[in-house]
Amino acid sequence: MLFRVLGPVEIDGTDAVSYIRADKPRALLALLLVKANTWVSVGEIVDTVWSGKTPPVSAERNIGTYIWQLRRTLPPLGADGQRIESRSKAYRIRVQAGELDSDRLQALLAAGDEALTAGDAATALKHLESAQSLWRGAPYEGLVTDQHQPEVTRLAELHWSVRERLADALIGTARFADAVALCKSLTTEDPLRETNWARLLVAYRDAGRRADALATYQKARTALVDELGTEPGPELRELQQELLADVPDKPKQEAPGPDAYVRTVVEAAGALDGPHAEAARHWFTTRHPEFTTAISQLLAEKDVANAWLLTTALHQFVETGGDVPGWAPLVAEVVAATRAGKDWYGELITRNILGIAQTRAGRLHDARDEFAAALSVASVHNDRDAEGTVLVNLALAEASAGAHQQAAEHLRRALRLLPESPTAVEARQALADLGEPEDPARSPVAS
Repeated sequence: MLFRVLGPVEIDGTDAVSYIRADKPRALLALLLVKANTWVSVGEIVDTVWSGKTPPVSAERNIGTYIWQLRRTLPPLGADGQRIESRSKAYRIRVQAGELDSDRLQALLAAGDEALTAGDAATALKHLESAQSLWRGAPYEGLVTDQHQPEVTRLAELHWSVRERLADALIGTARFADAVALCKSLTTEDPLRETNWARLLVAYRDAGRRADALATYQKARTALVDELGTEPGPELRELQQELLADVPDKPKQEAPGPDAYVRTVVEAAGALDGPHAEAARHWFTTRHPEFTTAISQLLAEKDVANAWLLTTALHQFVETGGDVPGWAPLVAEVVAATRAGKDWYGELITRNILGIAQTRAGRLHDARDEFAAALSVASVHNDRDAEGTVLVNLALAEASAGAHQQAAEHLRRALRLLPESPTAVEARQALADLGEPEDPARSPVAS
């Protein structure tokens, strides 16, 4: 016998799975299972079964009927056969160890943790995949009231732990593609959990995808700075420094050269919008010719990842009003190199930068082409954050060309992709600047 509560509430018997279709008996069973082996008062049952509604005068009598229906559905337990017991004004359901799928989830997570601690990733993977297979959706199907929300929240956190440890096991067994997919899902759902960004960096690193790992660090930093106003913590910073110092096919003593240089410039770019912004802008103003030369040299050496990272740093200087002669043609060279090197994220980022540069130069046709290409790359790789950002930049290009309706449509599409994000705030402001409503269906009709 197994009670399934990690999603729609179901009863898994020896022969088949039963789903109680009537809403009120199902809500009653959910409540009894939340408080398994504990007496639940009729008053609490009424409040839950008729949550948000006025219960009928016959509520207590109806509860008795629902209990009778459940007893007929549930197999007997023990010598007396009573799965649901009753006493004056209260009921309880008897559940043995291991009969709740939520208990099994917790036990499998503990076993997976123990195996990982022992260095046995293969055994951990079996336990954690079994735990993950138990999860079918919102615990208790949303049938319980706010009073019981702590238990729902506890189970949701357990599920987070299962997926995080599953990612560790996938990395430990060299299933890097699966680990990357899972970690990307985790960072999308909660971009402020640094540990999952770190897992994603490790998955890319161990798969030999250094450029993707470095790009992921930049995405993590952007999310943390935009949302919390804080830089990444020690674990992420140490991983980035390790990646920057690890240049394949070069002697270790040569590694600090270009990578340390790029790291310094990237960190300086991060100061352009901080308390030391004035000093950082002065530093870039006096040294930017050196940086453009360095980008060209990195391209000549086919060090594409460092070339586009340095390009993003110099772009931040341009965004604060800095002037870099020959900027657009240089970015175009980096775009071509990322495309040739099959570095999709680098191509996406630099095409977006090139589109912005073309917009500022008044070459709107070329800007549209770059933004369209960037959108295509983002769509293929299901990068919704990047897609939303590019759409906002494309909208600004359209607006500068006087195509206000087209710009508004791009902004609305960005909002549909990322309804609650810093990009959404920017999109809403741009719509307001255009005098366009967020929802055209609600636009006032002229009389």
